[in-house]
Amino acid sequence: MVIGLFTSCATQRAKYVTYVPDSVTMFEVVRAEVQHLDIPKDNKIEVLSLTNCGLNRIPSSIKHCKNLHRLNLEGNQIKHIPRWLTSLDSLEEINLNFNKLNLKKRDIRRLSKVEDILLAGNGIKKLPDNVGILRCESLNLSKNQISTLPKSFAHLKQARYMIFYENQFESIPEELAGFKNLKHLDFYKNKITKIPDFIGDMDNLQQLFLSFNKIEEIPDTLRNLKRLKYFYIHHNELHFLPEWITEMDSIERFGVGFNHLLDLPDLSKMNALYEFDAEHNLLERFPWELVEKPEMEILILRDNDFVLSDEEKMRLIQISKTMNINY
Repeated sequence: MVIGLFTSCATQRAKYVTYVPDSVTMFEVVRAEVQHLDIPKDNKIEVLSLTNCGLNRIPSSIKHCKNLHRLNLEGNQIKHIPRWLTSLDSLEEINLNFNKLNLKKRDIRRLSKVEDILLAGNGIKKLPDNVGILRCESLNLSKNQISTLPKSFAHLKQARYMIFYENQFESIPEELAGFKNLKHLDFYKNKITKIPDFIGDMDNLQQLFLSFNKIEEIPDTLRNLKRLKYFYIHHNELHFLPEWITEMDSIERFGVGFNHLLDLPDLSKMNALYEFDAEHNLLERFPWELVEKPEMEILILRDNDFVLSDEEKMRLIQISKTMNINY
């Protein structure tokens, strides 16, 4: 594998006609203001990265990259997707995070073949009505200003990874119902008050991120998520955890910190659990059963209302030699 790399320091940005050798398979330009990108027609490029290069459009010479798999254009000023992008039949991933995309229907059409699409931090307020024509398996829409999804979004049921981190959703949209292939769903930092029942129908879900919302309870339907490994719901408005949560044997990492929990069920029954965070709650009973759980590696319990004897404190000091425990 041959790699080309060009960089410039952040304080003194260079301005160059950037020539890409026809022998490289990977080429990267970082913080160098690209005025013109010269790519030969007979090239072998599979991975191309032009990050923070001051680009206000996608260079047209990229259309010569018939072997291109991954295109990283993060941190530029790009507003639109060119028509020729659809001719890149090998393109699997495009990273347009932190640009200035003004998504139109034509832009969605030109992204329709790409499997992994990253559009974080573009100030997007609304998705075009034809978004359902996308065939992506991964879609990152984090750090935008989206509050609703168009009806056609329901057609993206092939998706496995959906990221809506830091948007303006007040509820998880009904358009996501029936997304049976989802493995990763992220609604961190929104304004969600309720987990809809249909989340429990996402049979293949392995990672569920709902922290920094206004959720008051975990619905019973979530007990159906038999493959769930990571469940983060810290910084919400939970007052209790349901007893059935102990039946979720697949959960490995569980975060419920910064809620209003008064007590915990016996989470030591969760066989796969090795990391648990319940810091900054209202717990009075110390969960010794988790301390004694052989699989536990990380236990974070600081800022609760525990009253521990000197003997118990000494015991925890000894345990902390083999377990990462904060209390």
